[in-house]
Amino acid sequence: MNKEKRKGITTVIGQCPLTFDGAYGLTEAKHSIKFCEHTKTRPIRLYNHFIGKHRLKPYYARRLIRAIINNKEPKITKLFDENENVVYNLCKVSCPFTKKRILLPGLAQPIESKVQCRCHKIPLNALKSHLRDYHHVSDAFAKDLFECMEEIRNNNDTTST
Repeated sequence: MNKEKRKGITTVIGQCPLTFDGAYGLTEAKHSIKFCEHTKTRPIRLYNHFIGKHRLKPYYARRLIRAIINNKEPKITKLFDENENVVYNLCKVSCPFTKKRILLPGLAQPIESKVQCRCHKIPLNALKSHLRDYHHVSDAFAKDLFECMEEIRNNNDTTST
């Protein structure tokens, strides 16, 4: 899929269809997925929601959005097999400041810290705010660190490509 098409998929806004066990073949028992409440009907950016709330891996979030774009019914369309590992089981990452000196891929220099962080595991979606609020780093640096941590997680996940 080319980048323009991928960008379009990640910006789709709509209502979350994952409001019942079995939607698009996803089940709590087989996939360990959490479903939205039936009463939540406000439009949201679906890609971010599927990854953040439902912990779907990016590949599966894009598959689900393509089905939504093509008006596939969640009650009758089965997109996911029972044995597919569609969610991140470990959505937490180590704060990069848990060690005094670290080198992350994509960063030119090691990161030096005077104090080690006590927050050893942080939800990935809370990492940027943790870095800004707790470690007082700039928005740009927090974004760079977040992207490095996300890349590490995605590279370690062989089933999301």
